Amino acid sequence: MKKVVLVIVVLMLFTMGSVVYAGQFGPPEPAAKEGGVALGVGYFYYTAKWKPKDSDWEEGKVRQNQAYLQASYGFIKNGEIYLRVGGADAKLKEAFFDNSDFKRGLKPFGTLGVKGVFNITPSFGIGPFLQASLFPSYKDDTTGTATISGIPVSGTETLKVIKPREINIGLGLQGKIGEAILYGGPVIYWEKAKADWTFTGTIAGIPVSLSDSTTYKEKNNIGGFAGVRLPLGKGLNFEVEGQLKSRFSMGGALTYSF
Repeated sequence: MKKVVLVIVVLMLFTMGSVVYAGQFGPPEPAAKEGGVALGVGYFYYTAKWKPKDSDWEEGKVRQNQAYLQASYGFIKNGEIYLRVGGADAKLKEAFFDNSDFKRGLKPFGTLGVKGVFNITPSFGIGPFLQASLFPSYKDDTTGTATISGIPVSGTETLKVIKPREINIGLGLQGKIGEAILYGGPVIYWEKAKADWTFTGTIAGIPVSLSDSTTYKEKNNIGGFAGVRLPLGKGLNFEVEGQLKSRFSMGGALTYSF
């Protein structure tokens, strides 16, 4: 991901979530019963293509690992609200002018969602959901040298990804086979993050100090998802889900309903 400003190549950014990156949606049927609570633990691997607001920045690819805990509450029959807290890292391949990667370790993030199901028949249901996530800011830098278009470049390049955030609105359809639930549907998403870039060093031996910024959004706004919820015992379920937005992402979660 590079942007040339006086032959300096720069990073592009995600998140958008965040960047970034709300994790799986699950089936329309809540894990928590009316007036009850469900607890879960999950992991989600997110990948995406992000496009910049400004044409002199280039598109970029983002990867992220998310690990989280979730608490759900059944506030009405067949409806629940849930909160996730966890840690998420950030990686952008070949982000800097020397082709090194942008890498940051786990930092805390939060997700809030609400969903419900309308059972058309005992084995088929449909339901909407709304899910929003907010991620922390990420920062990385590199110091090195490179030759760009035959011109030597040397110095320190710094990139900041400022508070990626994401909103998902979708409609899930589900079918039951015994106690197992197969589900899927369309989703509309908006993911956004600001990227600030600075460079201090030399170009062809001339000292320079440069800075620039832009806003990144994940490409497209419409995607899809599909998954399965499998019972493992009384109140205990395992979910695995795949999502196709700008790229393919997937994850799994273990939940227990009280």
